[in-house]
Amino acid sequence: MTILALLEHAQQRLSTAGSDEPHANSEWLLAHVLNVTRTWVLANGGFEVSAKDEARFNELLARKEQGEPLSHIIGLQPFCGLDIIVTPDVLTPRPETEDLVEKAAAHFDKKGRYTFLDMCTGSGCIAVALAVKFPNARVLAVDISPKALQVAQQNIKKHKLQERVQLLQSNLWENVMGTFDLIIANPPYIPTQNLDGLTREVKHEPRLALDGGPDGYEVTRPLCEAADSFLAPGGLLALELDDGQPWPLARGLAEIGWKTDVKKDIFNVERFVFATRN
Repeated sequence: MTILALLEHAQQRLSTAGSDEPHANSEWLLAHVLNVTRTWVLANGGFEVSAKDEARFNELLARKEQGEPLSHIIGLQPFCGLDIIVTPDVLTPRPETEDLVEKAAAHFDKKGRYTFLDMCTGSGCIAVALAVKFPNARVLAVDISPKALQVAQQNIKKHKLQERVQLLQSNLWENVMGTFDLIIANPPYIPTQNLDGLTREVKHEPRLALDGGPDGYEVTRPLCEAADSFLAPGGLLALELDDGQPWPLARGLAEIGWKTDVKKDIFNVERFVFATRN
């Protein structure tokens, strides 16, 4: 079959299965099988796909029909211009988190010698992106999950950042020492009662990275309560939260002496809290 015929068939299957973005997912899957770019796939609709590659494509397509995230199937997710290794043991990096990194990075000099902390690092995408953006910075990437840290280690090695990005297994601040110019986190923030309403794809991701407890603040609250003890003078706390959570958290931080700012993400949702000590 030609690329065009395969894509049309795949898009119909994914649409019937209720998959998000059936066109894009079909194109990415076929590009992965053929080891080419998505642009090449789109530009070469008449190319005849071998029987072997067609069979492999249909195997992966069947997994996508079952709701498995594209990032789990191909093992990678673009993030801040980098390819990040992703497995079922970590959250798939999303555009909102890219936006968090960009907004936080704007507070710092690209040539500065900083020490950053990425709490709840998961795949290590934030830590890796910051280390690439700030070539003189050192980053501590913290997570409670040994399996997540294994994936983060792969990403650190993939981008040759072993000398500047350190991993630490810790339940939040339990094993952390030192002070940091930036504490950044995309913590679990979905209220437990909302987990059942998530999409099929998101339900494939680790519950540990999603479940924010009864009110969604079970991880964020202790993270913030001790953050000032680990921030260097003038340091920044930057958090990604669920829609509706930033303002209550910002007000709570302001009441205990923080200067806070709530910002919208690229989808115009109030999602980020940026805070400094007064």
